[in-house]
Amino acid sequence: MIIIAEALNIDDFMPYGSIISPDEEISKLDDSGRNANQGTAVKISQVSKVQNLFPTTKNIREPNWNLFRCFPNEALNRQFVTESTTNTVTFSLKVLENHPYSSQTFVPMGRRSSELCYLVIVALSDPSSEPDLSTLKAFICRGTQAVTYGPGVWHAPMIVLGEPAYLDFTVLIHEALDAASPELDCIERVYPRDLHKVLLYCP
Repeated sequence: MIIIAEALNIDDFMPYGSIISPDEEISKLDDSGRNANQGTAVKISQVSKVQNLFPTTKNIREPNWNLFRCFPNEALNRQFVTESTTNTVTFSLKVLENHPYSSQTFVPMGRRSSELCYLVIVALSDPSSEPDLSTLKAFICRGTQAVTYGPGVWHAPMIVLGEPAYLDFTVLIHEALDAASPELDCIERVYPRDLHKVLLYCP
């Protein structure tokens, strides 16, 4: 199976969670939208949903902020574009994971909105709570876009794109951190190499 990476946008990602996409949100507003900080800022409320589905008996109330420094695969250490070209790269999906009781938000740090700097691959669950590969999608993301995976949404570990040596993310998630029951926080499924591929366009 080969899927084509699409440009990340609010509507297309909605089945899998939510995103924080400032340029997309602000493009919907007129000048009256400058309604915060005495007219010097735009405030757009509730742009992404943070969810904690842990049973109350687990007493997990506060989320954790974690830090990930992610490094690009050698084949992805180059520039990419969202429009179709004849110059392409394929990336093999090896792992899908989910967090059954919490949303997970990845916020990239230190990149511009003009940079395409990471790739997300997502899938919904089938009736047996396994990945439904008919819903597999890939999105290429800009440096100012953050992604929130909904609880139980299958996704690949973070995939960094571009020429810089690394990309930092701050990550918000509720966690049990129970060494005896790691499946409370993360479940993984591993796939043979080249069984599922993502096609990306290069300049």
